[in-house]
Amino acid sequence: MTPDEVCEAIDRLAVGDYASFGGRLVGPQDSRQGISAGQLLDAPMREAIRNRFSQRFATFDLRAVQSIWMKWYLNAFIPPVLLADVLLGQSVSVDLSRLRFIIADDGRVEAVRIDRTRDSSREEPFQRLRPLLFEHFAPLIEMWCDRTDVTARVFWSNVGNTFEAMLCRIEAVSGPSARLSEARRWLSEPVTSTSEPNPLFDAVHYVLESGSPERRRRVCCLQYLLPDRRFCKACPIEEARAARRQEGA
Repeated sequence: MTPDEVCEAIDRLAVGDYASFGGRLVGPQDSRQGISAGQLLDAPMREAIRNRFSQRFATFDLRAVQSIWMKWYLNAFIPPVLLADVLLGQSVSVDLSRLRFIIADDGRVEAVRIDRTRDSSREEPFQRLRPLLFEHFAPLIEMWCDRTDVTARVFWSNVGNTFEAMLCRIEAVSGPSARLSEARRWLSEPVTSTSEPNPLFDAVHYVLESGSPERRRRVCCLQYLLPDRRFCKACPIEEARAARRQEGA
């Protein structure tokens, strides 16, 4: 399949519970202007994001804003990449030098333009998904840590949280599969098949809360630092869990 064909196949899947993931990956035929990876969270983009949140809050913690921006990016990029991997047996090239990022007016990444894909139906998971983590997110996170005060632990936790949540959604919507089980190894094994530390290991775990399993991140995303004190659903902070218990009472 060509990159355009893979993107079209993902868009055909993007209905119902997958509807929000359509149009997030685009092929070479998409003519919109895109920026390079090096421009993500650069000074002009950080200022645009700051201005966006200044319309809501008089003061706020920039770390929370920058972490939220990264979560927006992950929600645009990781789901279609995993749909291609698990349901289509196709791997998207994530080489940062070849990708272009299409930015919406509000500073979010609206879509990512790709120019290469490959059939990975016979590749084991640590081979086919390794580039996503070590060639895409590792250099991006290193760059974003230099440009913000957010730690690498928070950024990697965001990646792991979105990765795990999307695999859960695929299982709920499309059912279990060998490809899905293989992808889950990235969350359950501390090292890769080449003995590299696995940055997604145990990013999310489940605990019993009032007799029911509750999904919980290992590392907080910092969203609660904004003045409106909103907690993500998997927040590990006790204050968030207490607030949820109060809501359910």
